[in-house]
Amino acid sequence: MLNIKIDPDKVDFKKSNKWLIPVGVSNRHVHLSREDIEILFGRGYQLTVAKKLAQTGNYAARETVNIVGSKGVLERVRIVGPPREVSQVEISRTDAVKIGIDAPIRDSGELDKTPGAILIGPAGPLVLKKGVIIPRAHIHMAKQKAEFLDLNDRDKVSILIKGPKVVCYHNVLVRITDTGETEFHMDTDEANAAFVDTGDLAMIKHREMVVKDNYGNIVEVGVDNIKFIRGKTPHDYASIEGIRLLRNVFHYPVTTQQSIVNKMLNPYLIEPNRFYLLSAMEGDKVVGISCFYYLTESRLGYLEHIGITPEYRNRGIGSFLYHKVTSFLEKEHPEIEGLLLEVRQSHEETDNRKQFFLNLGAIPVDTSFYPAGKFGFAEEVLLMFKPLVVEANLNTVTLEQAFHNLAKVL
Repeated sequence: MLNIKIDPDKVDFKKSNKWLIPVGVSNRHVHLSREDIEILFGRGYQLTVAKKLAQTGNYAARETVNIVGSKGVLERVRIVGPPREVSQVEISRTDAVKIGIDAPIRDSGELDKTPGAILIGPAGPLVLKKGVIIPRAHIHMAKQKAEFLDLNDRDKVSILIKGPKVVCYHNVLVRITDTGETEFHMDTDEANAAFVDTGDLAMIKHREMVVKDNYGNIVEVGVDNIKFIRGKTPHDYASIEGIRLLRNVFHYPVTTQQSIVNKMLNPYLIEPNRFYLLSAMEGDKVVGISCFYYLTESRLGYLEHIGITPEYRNRGIGSFLYHKVTSFLEKEHPEIEGLLLEVRQSHEETDNRKQFFLNLGAIPVDTSFYPAGKFGFAEEVLLMFKPLVVEANLNTVTLEQAFHNLAKVL
């Protein structure tokens, strides 16, 4: 018998991949000063919030403007608040060519020797003498995350994206934020060229990643290649392996597998609602799964199943899978207002999943005054809600409608 002495202070029990970062695709938008808002919308006008953004305090406003260049117009370009000291227009290279503006690639705020444009609002035109840029790809990084990675504000790193195309960005600026989320921002041209979308994964490549097992041994885990695959039929490899995880790893009953297969083979059974399955894959290995719905009448998503295999947990992959679900729903169903999340209280990991959703900004839903049998819910199910737009209102009427929809699909 081997006698191995282990120093617990030197063992990394939490396998932590420090280097994964979600992609955020930034469409054309405008930042306006208080003075310029009044020129475009009228004296004393206040922007109205349509949707809060990942960077705390920032929001997509309901208001839009037209951007006029020498060759054309970009219509209904979203304004991003809050107001800034100096107005700035951020467009892609494709946009710039289309409207005839020779916009340079710049970091946000670097506006010297940049071209201007004419902005048209409901109260009249605004002539900007400068401020039109093609934003350079950059990282917004939470302060706590930056300290964890030993990164400082304005450091530059390399970013690797491994999807259908392998793309590497060098000298990417890191911008530290006290309260915002961590995201790699790129414009639509760059995203289209790299075959990526909001919620996909990139990897910071400035240092070597080291992961240890429970005995302190360094192990090789290639989690820089995580991708999310939508299962279109139950016979797709990603679908087959994802459903197998539910049965063998997460111990769901066989009836759950049968239900998923039936909905994928017969989507008309739950119309007008929609069912989706996403699998997280590292190479050819499926390491996670999410099953979710879009409830058309309620304008809500419903996340029924989500899970990551034990050896891939605690590396942020579950959070990325969740964000991929939300970005997928927002792209497929732009009218969506929020996401209902299911936590099965009878499972051993109930508290972990509840805390996981709480950390992502979800709140528990009080369903105690709804008869469980009336809507087909088991008593052990806890619901949580994550609003995706500011005006999302989960009142009694909306919740009853959602329950009626869920009774049809679950």
